[in-house]
Amino acid sequence: MLQSKHILRFALSGLGGLGGLSACDVTGDGIPEGLTTAPGADDALRYRSLENHPGCSVEGLAYAPAVIPGYRCAAKEYASADDPSLPIVVLVHGNSDSPANFERFGDGIDQLAERLSAAGARTYAVDFRVDLVDDPAGNNDTENAARNIDHGWATPILQSMLKAIMLAEPDREIAVIGFSLGATVIRDSYRRLHLDPEVNPWPQTRELILLAGANHGVSSCALCGANTTMRGQVACEMGCRDNFSTTPFLSALNGPEGEWETPCLQDDGAYGQVGICESAELRYTTVVMKDIDDGTYQDQFVSVNSAALRGADNQLIELSDVDESGYFFNGLFKNHYGSARSKKAIDLVVDRVRGER
Repeated sequence: MLQSKHILRFALSGLGGLGGLSACDVTGDGIPEGLTTAPGADDALRYRSLENHPGCSVEGLAYAPAVIPGYRCAAKEYASADDPSLPIVVLVHGNSDSPANFERFGDGIDQLAERLSAAGARTYAVDFRVDLVDDPAGNNDTENAARNIDHGWATPILQSMLKAIMLAEPDREIAVIGFSLGATVIRDSYRRLHLDPEVNPWPQTRELILLAGANHGVSSCALCGANTTMRGQVACEMGCRDNFSTTPFLSALNGPEGEWETPCLQDDGAYGQVGICESAELRYTTVVMKDIDDGTYQDQFVSVNSAALRGADNQLIELSDVDESGYFFNGLFKNHYGSARSKKAIDLVVDRVRGER
């Protein structure tokens, strides 16, 4: 659980840049032909190889790791009846966090892990093992005491997990739900799966639900250039929430004018390519806290504009819809976490997974 001796340094540092670039062993891949008019994310950052990725480990876990054929990194499975009419659910946590992001804390209300599994959905949570971050950790100004991660760390893990589930369960749909950094990790994982000749992710995906995601910038963008570890470099990937100007990483996800933000939603196209969706009935939902009426923000990291995606069902929660459980250092970021842990957000997500809209 995050309420460990490490949580204070996580909390005092904020969520950093929600991740960063890494000089490390990498794997490269190309980009779809449709991306030739904008920089590819693979040109903007380097991805860790799972062959020697320190975060792809099941050692030292406090829970029994989920067993998914073809997947060897960490994930947690929650007991359920596994109703085949429901999609298999994958929960994707935010930065400096763990699967506990989606679990009941203390005497608080049941969270998404409990609610979805109780509803009969087979539910997994990926674990990016932020406890194994290999950046220097002496401070948060030039180093990474907060143990932030970036897409180069997280995307290969989630990409591998999603592929393994799709190949092991070809007749099942999936729903993928991500909070904060997890939202763009999901989108980046799908972009890379789109390139994989062994799997077509679109027909098997029923729901992508993105909670408080930095799809158009984050508040901590000043860390870009000031810190060369993952803590600072992820801010270079995400750009600034205020006066957003796209980054190479987000250009590859969003498209030059935002036209690639919801692949396979309304036509048979993804990233400028057509004929690959196979009549997918994919639905996109975003959830974020309302901005304050004077134009400022209560969410510490994102905003209505930074979280929304073109064509998605962009849902807003109220300023009162905060995380009441005291999770993450006594609720230091209760506004940001409200998009994943408030009753309104949880009810909305559960309804989406159950097909109730």
